[in-house]
Amino acid sequence: MIIEGIAASLPSRIVSNNDMIEMIAERSTEYQGDLEQMLETIRKLLEKSGLKERRWCDRHELPIDHVAKATQTALADSGLQNSDIELLIYVGIGRGFLEPGNSHMIARALGFDKAQCFDIVDACMSWVRAMHLVDSLFKTGGYRNALIINAEFNTYSGGPLYPHNLNLRHRNQLQHVFPSFTIGEAATATLLIPREPDNFEFHFSTRPDLSDLCTIPLLGYKGFCKPTDRIGKNGVMQFTSYGLDLHSRSRQEIVNVFKQMAVRDDIGIIFTHASSKREWEQFGKQINLEDKLYHIYPQTGNLVSASVPAAMHHAIVNKSLSRGDKPVLWVGSAGMSFNSTSFTY
Repeated sequence: MIIEGIAASLPSRIVSNNDMIEMIAERSTEYQGDLEQMLETIRKLLEKSGLKERRWCDRHELPIDHVAKATQTALADSGLQNSDIELLIYVGIGRGFLEPGNSHMIARALGFDKAQCFDIVDACMSWVRAMHLVDSLFKTGGYRNALIINAEFNTYSGGPLYPHNLNLRHRNQLQHVFPSFTIGEAATATLLIPREPDNFEFHFSTRPDLSDLCTIPLLGYKGFCKPTDRIGKNGVMQFTSYGLDLHSRSRQEIVNVFKQMAVRDDIGIIFTHASSKREWEQFGKQINLEDKLYHIYPQTGNLVSASVPAAMHHAIVNKSLSRGDKPVLWVGSAGMSFNSTSFTY
């Protein structure tokens, strides 16, 4: 499998750390304690993580428009039209539908009228899971091309991040709402072709015992799990994430999955999940490859399942990634799940 085209589209509204602090201050009218001190703590944590700004949709923007733009760019040099796509997989958390799969609605809106459609939901690992699946499907000879799309737009009013998680009432909330303040938005499209069947090397590991560290539960979720006091801490359909625990408790697993790769000596660039620049730098130091990490987090924040494809698009545009290079993907995700992937671009 090869990546024939990859593109990202980011919305226009720039939300700085100062903007985020102001939004939290505006909504935290019932905070019990010294709010100014709390806001200063949040500011320092954002800066410590490496974040400067994130992009959100402005009032005139719709996620589907960014999906269309990313798709057009990904297909631009391939000679393929939307109607030529045979497999369309929609991935990630941001979506408008639980039924049918969001992929079907994308296909209808953008004219993928011949594509087989389905969705993959696996938190921030969703895009990598789809890459692995497409690679396997290509080896069966069933498809001549595939397109993976995501639209990670989660900050709309009433969504899993906004405005509930910006309304602070006490200091203890910070441990499970802080990651909400780092989320950005983006759409990406990845066009795949079944050439060079041995190009990709995937490695995965999972830690389901850590599954309650990062959740967005649905109504009635308690009947589908073994409840803990972490799940649903911010309420149904709200993002709850224990960011400090996510990074600290996954450190060894992330390093171990990286070391499973056969290719180590000629790594040109490493694209990580954009959850924190500082934390991934610490992971990079453990494998002595900190200088190979490519960060978009400071300018985009956490793009959820769009983090890696958006970073690749950014690297291609600024000529940090070229054909023939040997990048590595390195992802940790809620679940928890971990991945390392090597290939030739």
